[in-house]
Amino acid sequence: MRPQLLLICLLAACAGAKSAPAPVPAAALAPAPAPAPPATFVRSNAEGQVTRMIDVREGLTHSQAMRIVTDALGQRFTIEAVDPRVGFVLTAWQASLLREGVPDLHYRTRLTARFIGDDWRRLQLRGEANWARGDEWDVGFDAVQLDSVNTDLRAKVGRRP
Repeated sequence: MRPQLLLICLLAACAGAKSAPAPVPAAALAPAPAPAPPATFVRSNAEGQVTRMIDVREGLTHSQAMRIVTDALGQRFTIEAVDPRVGFVLTAWQASLLREGVPDLHYRTRLTARFIGDDWRRLQLRGEANWARGDEWDVGFDAVQLDSVNTDLRAKVGRRP
C-alpha cells in the first residue's frame, strides 16, 4: 500500500472513532458560592430600626411639603406611588447593589415616606431591604441608605435650629 493511501485510511479511521468525553473537573461541578449581602444590610424587622422620624418645620403647606419630599426622593429613586391627600410616597424596589458594574438582583431596597397626623408636623421615613438566599428573602434595611435619605430630607423639610 502506498504511504499516502495508508495515511488517508488512518485519518478516516480516526475520524470515525468515538472518543470518551474529557472528564469534567470536580470544581466545575460544585455550585458557585452564594454572594454575601452588602455590609450596609442589617437584618431586622424591628420598627424602631427601620424607621426615622423627622419633625417638619413650621410654615410649610401640605402641598409644599409633599412636593419637597417627592422631588427629593425622585432624584435618587423611582417613585412608585404617591397619595398627596394623605401625605404618602413609596419608591419602587430597586437593585441597589452593583457587582462588577452589574446590578445584583439578590439585593433590593425601597423607601416609604408618610406624613403623620392631620397637621403633618412629623414625617416618618421607613427603609426596607431584602437579601435573597435561594428562594427566600432576608428582611431588613440598608443602614447607610436610610441614614443618607434621612439626613437629606431633614435638611429639606426638617425644623431649622
